[in-house]
Amino acid sequence: MEDGTGLLLPIIVLEMSSVLLMAAVRNVQLARPTMYQVLKEMVEKMGYTVKLVRVTKREHETYLAQLHLTKLDNDAESISFDLRPSDAINIAVNCKVPIQVNKKLAYSDGVRIVESADLAPRAASSDGLLFTGPDKPAGQPSTDEKEFILVRNMLVAAVEERYRDAALWRDKLTQLRSNKNWA
Repeated sequence: MEDGTGLLLPIIVLEMSSVLLMAAVRNVQLARPTMYQVLKEMVEKMGYTVKLVRVTKREHETYLAQLHLTKLDNDAESISFDLRPSDAINIAVNCKVPIQVNKKLAYSDGVRIVESADLAPRAASSDGLLFTGPDKPAGQPSTDEKEFILVRNMLVAAVEERYRDAALWRDKLTQLRSNKNWA
């Protein structure tokens, strides 16, 4: 959050949405327009503009978001749509508009990332939100952490159009998941 708290809202974004989001953030030009670019163009051709995206609440462990549009010639005329947060965030990045989070939601679900160099012993903040890293069994590497790193590397390679590297990361991820005890 931009209020100085350093809180992040942990929204899970699926692989394809992540690839499209990373491409938009890095201004990577894809061969064909994405659905988010098409939506932006449709909104503009209908005489509206995307004003902002707002993550509004969580229901049953699922975050909900709204897309807010205003008429190009009349800011007072507005409409909003309910969306998945991953789609809303992609639209916001493509349209270069703010992403807002309900403050109560941010404080209840937000996490604070602490760099390993900052892990000097200290008490949790008054709101109890101190995140120091993923849980690991007694000094052993975490399979969740390994999986996260493999997924991240695969997505970065795909966005950068290094498809052979992405395939290698995918194969390593598949291997890790096949060895993982899912029970």
